[in-house]
Amino acid sequence: MSERRGSIMKGIRKDSHTDRLRGSTMDIEMHDDDDSHPVKRGSSVWKSGFKGKLANTYRLGPKQKFLPHLIQKKGEELMNQAFGELAYDHDNCRDVADKVAADVLAFCKEQVFDRYRYVVRVVVGDKKGQTVKIASRTLWDDEKDNFLTLNFENRHLFAVGMVFAIYFE
Repeated sequence: MSERRGSIMKGIRKDSHTDRLRGSTMDIEMHDDDDSHPVKRGSSVWKSGFKGKLANTYRLGPKQKFLPHLIQKKGEELMNQAFGELAYDHDNCRDVADKVAADVLAFCKEQVFDRYRYVVRVVVGDKKGQTVKIASRTLWDDEKDNFLTLNFENRHLFAVGMVFAIYFE
């Protein structure tokens, strides 16, 4: 019987593609069509598919439960500043409502409530003596999840802001 021939790659160091590219970076430059000035958009870092394993915390509840009264005052203040004596105009009010929702969301995220995800919605309508009912439906955990409602009203419009804080395990 003949002996098997040895590998020709024996003794040659193998660098995997992942190891060679692990720390590489690449700068991305964009050129405007008008004046062809380079605009740096940031750097792109190559990432391998490996994701480190995180230890399980075995925590089923929040360290600090969401407390709506801590957000209430700042939320009403943001709505008062934004809407003030603003007259109702569909396009303008939509933009203002989006800005208020973004500001309230940013304020909620700055707070100490970890593992909460927020849904913020602001509804604006023309005030013409009508009755308005706003309803929301979702799966809810009474022990961990909470909500907050913000109201604003002037001569021309009404605004209702809703903040839902949902605990994410």
